[in-house]
Amino acid sequence: MSSYLWMRKWKILVVDDQDKEALNVSDLHVKFTVKKSWEINNYSTVEIYNLTAATEQKILKEGDRIIIEAGYEGYLTTSADGSVQEAKDAEDNTQEKQYGVIFDGKIIYPSRRKENNTDYVLSLLCVDGANVLGKNFIAKTLNKGVNQRQILDAVCEKSKTKIPTNSITQGLSGQKLPRGKVIFGEPKDYISDIARGNGASYWVNDGKLNMIKLADAAKDEAIVQTPTTGLVGMPTQTQYGANFKLLLNPAVQMWSLVQLKNSEIAEAQVTPGQAQMPLDEEWIYQVIELTHTGDTMGNDWYTSCVAVSRYGKGVLPALMANNSQNPNGV
Repeated sequence: MSSYLWMRKWKILVVDDQDKEALNVSDLHVKFTVKKSWEINNYSTVEIYNLTAATEQKILKEGDRIIIEAGYEGYLTTSADGSVQEAKDAEDNTQEKQYGVIFDGKIIYPSRRKENNTDYVLSLLCVDGANVLGKNFIAKTLNKGVNQRQILDAVCEKSKTKIPTNSITQGLSGQKLPRGKVIFGEPKDYISDIARGNGASYWVNDGKLNMIKLADAAKDEAIVQTPTTGLVGMPTQTQYGANFKLLLNPAVQMWSLVQLKNSEIAEAQVTPGQAQMPLDEEWIYQVIELTHTGDTMGNDWYTSCVAVSRYGKGVLPALMANNSQNPNGV
């Protein structure tokens, strides 16, 4: 395990619906789990221990959003010989900072319980993008001749609550509507139809819509993960890639590229008649699901990832054989 990532850092804020006041609960005992995946809202569960009655009531009455920042102090940097060192300051840093926002979402459901004779817990279920997908509405007439990207833009722009976009694939079909069309109902239904029809996946992160195809070119360089930079235990091979655990790392996001040495991956056992999938020849894996877990007064401070092989033989073609991921399966 890394000798550099030893000083945890975090900030947990409960913000009111006007974004005018934020209650900082960072000094309390807080446990959190943040889950990010395809085609479901990112969500988190936040458990705050032993609040005063007044503070608890303030959160229940005025709390609207949770913002979680977490990670480690300082930076890691890679020297010319490829070894990893701790950077002295930001100017020396050539890697991602080890601290940042891992969740920003709306409080959906609070609950209270007594965990034992001394500890009371306020539990908050929070959802990222709840307003833009879960509780939104659109009524719009589209003219004939618009293509898939124009339909998506119209859905995002003309919904009752505007849907901000972040990364949208350039590979949406150019096929145009032969006649006008009325869209009426939840924007999520139309976004799902566009993604499914174009072999893409979508998710909302920090309130912004992303829609990506598996075959899209990666925008960022791979994040190198070794036992020195935060890899915990041995990654395990799966049918299409690998699962692995890291010390909590906000730089790892949905669709991030992560470099893992194949020599550090435990290969999957196969049964008779089952084909052995190769490890990625370039050591590059792309994150399609991740979970951050943290305990400000406990041991948990991890990022667990499900990833697919980016360049391995047979893996990408096998995934693309499924029409839901095939970029040509429109």
